[in-house]
Amino acid sequence: MGLLLLSKQMAENVSYKTATKTKEGLTLMQEQFCQLYVNADRELFGNGVQCYLATFGDQFHKEKKRPMKYDTACVLASKELSKVKVIERINSLLEEGGFNDTNVDKQHLFLINQHADLKTKLGAIKEYNAVKKRVENKLTLDIQGVTIKIRD
Repeated sequence: MGLLLLSKQMAENVSYKTATKTKEGLTLMQEQFCQLYVNADRELFGNGVQCYLATFGDQFHKEKKRPMKYDTACVLASKELSKVKVIERINSLLEEGGFNDTNVDKQHLFLINQHADLKTKLGAIKEYNAVKKRVENKLTLDIQGVTIKIRD
């Protein structure tokens, strides 16, 4: 999974508002925003505001002749992250990166089969039993002759 970043020359020819659309229906800048959101280092990963500033900040500065304020980036990043196509692309990138049922199941199986950390192994087994509804969590209280059953 490669990280798509616009080159300086390419970014200079792309408006931060509109541009050529990708096959997902996003502008190149929106695609870069999504890529940074899911693939970047810890500083940017999942941080919409920082990803927005990294993607759109220079273009905003160039067109408005002033730097983008942090508060402005907060609002615009929130708007970007509320767009259906952007969220669909982010989810798609996360799934491509291994955030999917198959990968989680494999990791869970690894935890159950390992023998180095028995506390982790027991936690993984409990989680499996809860997901498969093999064990019923219930609490029975008897208060002055009245029995109350509580199920999880």
